[in-house]
Amino acid sequence: MASPCFDSSERKHFHMEATTLNIPVLALRGLTVFPHMSLTFDVERRISIAALERAMEGDQDIFLVTQREIGVNQPEEKDLYQVGTVSHITQILRLSANSVRVMVEGRRRARMRRLWQTDPFLQANVELLEEETASEAFQRSPRTEALLRQTWNLFSEYAELAGNMAEEVISTVMDCRDVGYLADYITQNIALRHTDKQEILEEMAPFVRLRKLNGFLARECNVLGFEHEMEGKVRDQLARSQRDQILRTQI
Repeated sequence: MASPCFDSSERKHFHMEATTLNIPVLALRGLTVFPHMSLTFDVERRISIAALERAMEGDQDIFLVTQREIGVNQPEEKDLYQVGTVSHITQILRLSANSVRVMVEGRRRARMRRLWQTDPFLQANVELLEEETASEAFQRSPRTEALLRQTWNLFSEYAELAGNMAEEVISTVMDCRDVGYLADYITQNIALRHTDKQEILEEMAPFVRLRKLNGFLARECNVLGFEHEMEGKVRDQLARSQRDQILRTQI
């Protein structure tokens, strides 16, 4: 089914005075954190642990932003995406002298205006971003229903092919009708490339965001289907080789 199209008249823009923050920054490698999502991960870099400690001295808020290249160990502004998530640190557990486990809760999308400090930890001036919203009537429109059904169908296919999806995730997805939250939730909980996740994070229009995700879901279903097909061929070939070996041994 083709993705429903939404024209510019269906987008609602809010022009509000920008809210900016000076805030510690934690550069993520291969991870993306979305608003209203909780995530636990381990941190080992000195500058990242220092950023967490600085945040804990204040209001426990930190700007989580993904690195463009995982291998960069001392990231500068050019090494980071502009859009990330202002998040709240809910728990820190020290694992060793050089490693901590942190639990965060994403709060708001934000854009980095300037990374003005890189040592002893990253610190930036960031601007909180206002997400677009749509009227209640449009959220209940046939177009929205079609988009949601497409998402539920694609996600169900993906979950069956992936085979390791938690029941809690599946039930949350199938019960959700908030298109923006649904796009974020699915993206946070499936295995996508960090570039794909970043594209979803940077999209402020909820309907466009979910449409983009559906494209990624369709691609992943195709890839998983081919993977299963190739695995089946390898198993068949191995079984034939084993049978031939047994026959030669018997002869």
